[in-house]
Formats: sequence, structure tokens, C-alpha cells
Amino acid sequence: MPARKTFTAYLLFITLAYFTLGFVHIGFALLGLFCMALPFVLLFRDRKKSWCQGYCPRAQFFDLFKKNSYTRQIPGFLLGTRVRDVVLSYFCMNIFFIPASTMMVAAGNMLPIDHVRILIIFEIPLSMPQLFSQPVLPPALLHFSFRIYSMMTTSFLAGTLLALLYRPRTWCRVCPVSTMSDRVLKNVIQISRET
Repeated sequence: MPARKTFTAYLLFITLAYFTLGFVHIGFALLGLFCMALPFVLLFRDRKKSWCQGYCPRAQFFDLFKKNSYTRQIPGFLLGTRVRDVVLSYFCMNIFFIPASTMMVAAGNMLPIDHVRILIIFEIPLSMPQLFSQPVLPPALLHFSFRIYSMMTTSFLAGTLLALLYRPRTWCRVCPVSTMSDRVLKNVIQISRET
């Protein structure tokens, strides 16, 4: 097995580590910001979807479902642009809502959330065990951490469900990072051709 193949095969452990570390201390949820920024750093550096094509830890995790996947045909509506636009809009709404609500917490206008939520509003009624209580996060940072963890959990659960129902990397068809990467690449290529 080539060295790069061996390396990428272990990237799935980053996904497992991320969700496990949230149970150690919710502050680790902030590592999710790297997962949101790194794809675009690589995109601008390489001028291609390096993250999606080989480094995405989630895609490697979803590949675990290859043996158990029924490989049902992916429904046409998931292959179209409408669902991609809806998922991207949800992602953008989160990107706006998370800092806006964090500023509200910092200003004392709302209480921080202390539970994971699915799709922004549906609270999971179980408290996350925190193996370490230190450092104690300020309310705004606690809120921000739970919001980031909630967004990552929502997309992870959606991707896992799609992997179980259809093909392992079905989520990649609607992933907002992939959608934005496609659009950025299209614009970058167009601009570079014009100059």
C-alpha cells in the first residue's frame, strides 16, 4: 500500500477523536474551526479540491460503510443543485447564527446553551459528560463551543444516515464544503483565464 494511501486510511480517526474529545471537554469543539478552514486553505494553495479528494476525515469515516452498504442508487434529488443549495444555505445560516448568538451571550442578553442541538434548535436532552471540568469556559465561549459541536454533529449524523441508506460518500454530494469549493474553483478558473 502506498504511503499516502496508508496515511489517508487513518484520517477517519480524526473524526472519531473530535467527537470523543467533546466528551472530555467541550472546549475541544473549537478544533472544528480548523476542519472548516483547512479545506479552503488547501483549495487556494492547490487550485483543486485536495480536501475532498483525499484528506477529509469524514469521507474516510464514511468509507467504513462500504462493506455494509446496500449501494442503493442515490436519488436524483440528491444529485441536483437544489438540495446542495439548501444544505449550503443551512451551513451559511449556522455561520451567521453561531457568532451572532455568541455575541448575545457575551452581552448578557441570552443564556449560553449547554446541550448539543441538532439542526440548531432540537436539543438532545442528555448532558454531555465532561471528564475534565477545567478550564472553566466563559459563558460566551461555552455557548460557541456547543454551537460548533452541534453543527458538526448534525452534519455527521446526516452523512452517516446517507451512508447507511445509499452509498458511503453520499454526503459528499451535498456537503457545503464541496459545494463552496466547486463554486470558488469555478470563479478562480474564470478569473485566471481572464487575466
